[in-house]
Amino acid sequence: MLRGMYWILAALLLIVMLAVPRLRPLAAGGIVVLGAMLAWGMFGRVREADPAQPLERGRPTTPAPLLESIPVEQIEVEGLELIGGGAPFRLRGRVHNRSASLLLKSFMLDITRRDCHAEALDPSGCAMLWQGRHWIELTVPPQETREFAVSIWARGDAPRALGTVRDEFEVVTASGQKVEGERD
Repeated sequence: MLRGMYWILAALLLIVMLAVPRLRPLAAGGIVVLGAMLAWGMFGRVREADPAQPLERGRPTTPAPLLESIPVEQIEVEGLELIGGGAPFRLRGRVHNRSASLLLKSFMLDITRRDCHAEALDPSGCAMLWQGRHWIELTVPPQETREFAVSIWARGDAPRALGTVRDEFEVVTASGQKVEGERD
């Protein structure tokens, strides 16, 4: 609040100095006093700063936890279900972290949506509607299972199916971090 008043007072003194010739010496003296107060405040701040710990903007004060790759075989997803019309889709399911020492923080999932109908040109009877790769963030302790639900946006248009929709899911990669107290 005092900083705002300082600048208001400085602006008023400058206006008086320019508009009222008889009060110029008084306004100039007020500006000099305000300048001295500003210099004194800046000098006091510089003296208070601790030179032993220089501050850097944008640098966190605590280090980020190290993430490690978790083998895909140790991540099991089940009951995955893609719901909705694409703006956005809702993906629900369960993920089981089979790792003994790593806390699961996130995993990447490839999603392929197929449209199965009689007019499909593919010999399997299903035409691919769209596919995407999505990063899912969640925390699952070692040897535990968690249910999750996230929003998934299809890239580009998500065309409507003519027949039966079949979704395929594949875990591509996963990352985690060592659990506190665990040793290598």
